[in-house]
Amino acid sequence: MTNREIPSNNQQLKSEPTKNKLLRQLLIVVFIGLFIGFMRPFGMDQFTLLLSMSYWVFTCICGYLIYMPLINLGHKYLAKSITTLWQRVAISSLLASLIMSLIVPFIGWLFFEHTLHLADNFLLALPNTLVIGSIITFVSMLQNHVNHQKQQLEQSQHVIEQSQKVIEQHQQNNDINALQIDQFMGLLPLEKRGQLLCLEMDDHYLKVHTDQGQHMLLMRLKDALMQLEGFPGIQTHRSWWVANQAVVSVNKENRKMSLLLTNHLEVPVSRTFVEAVKAANII
Repeated sequence: MTNREIPSNNQQLKSEPTKNKLLRQLLIVVFIGLFIGFMRPFGMDQFTLLLSMSYWVFTCICGYLIYMPLINLGHKYLAKSITTLWQRVAISSLLASLIMSLIVPFIGWLFFEHTLHLADNFLLALPNTLVIGSIITFVSMLQNHVNHQKQQLEQSQHVIEQSQKVIEQHQQNNDINALQIDQFMGLLPLEKRGQLLCLEMDDHYLKVHTDQGQHMLLMRLKDALMQLEGFPGIQTHRSWWVANQAVVSVNKENRKMSLLLTNHLEVPVSRTFVEAVKAANII
């Protein structure tokens, strides 16, 4: 099977911020500011609701403009030394909170004409900025995670639709199986593409096993099997599919059956698919 290059927009999701994405995030930040202002925490109940909301919206926007760039820089420059996502975010957020704690006193002076005592104000503001900054960071990361999953699902569906069109156009072509596997393998990183061995459903994700390793896709097994229709393989379980060429042996223990693959993975065969596996004469 060939592992031809596919356009880069099919290999990875775009991570560059767009105007729409920035606007959505700013709207969320404004909403958080309005909510906090409405609650009037940290002794804000002595001020009017309008002043409290204005202060917190302005503070949250300033926080967003400080936290997000620093978190993005943290991902860029700390990824090699710190591989865990939440640790990079925690370090970046702590640095942002320190900077924000220096800015909060000036915002208080701007809105309430407080006397500036930078050292004292910094120590008083730091716990608050840590709490508020953590909330803003968490909400933003949650939104990014949801958007990332949505983009990945849309990308998978788009590739499936495109591959179906290609298959329909090449129904009389002897290379139909090669086209199918090329389209499917195009969803994997280059280093994971190789000989397809099996598919494993894991919650909402599809784990693709090749002789080069494994990779998780946000895709249903049903959709993957539709795309691989005609490729020599068989479904052995509601959560498993194996390529015929990957099977080394059939193991039977009492009434249980499993297939041993070339990568030493043991794939279960459920009762529903036993007869189909036997009829397939895989080995």
